[in-house]
Amino acid sequence: METTVEPVSNAVFDAAVWENGVQVGGPKTADDWKRVQANALMLAETANLLLMNGRAKDQVGWTIRTVAMKDAALEAARAADARNTQAIFDAGTHIYQSCTGCHLQYIPNLNAPPKPAE
Repeated sequence: METTVEPVSNAVFDAAVWENGVQVGGPKTADDWKRVQANALMLAETANLLLMNGRAKDQVGWTIRTVAMKDAALEAARAADARNTQAIFDAGTHIYQSCTGCHLQYIPNLNAPPKPAE
């Protein structure tokens, strides 16, 4: 995930950032929007890789959560094509939710505090 999902999802997240109600950063040129769209499409394709035989952790939760990530990534690609920052933000929220749901199910101690030294 560190070499596939994280970089491309971060590119989508970085396309719609607000600080104190003011948009900061984000795509400005046609090429910028194409990069956001390309990263969103790469995330959707990564979902296809996660659904290949032998990669699923199970046949229910894994599939549901991976398809949710793919749907959210395609939503982000459509938003980038429309050059709609709010829609990118909304799609980014859906991507984040799908990832969080998967992490909670399959890596329950991901954010646990470190164990005290003995």
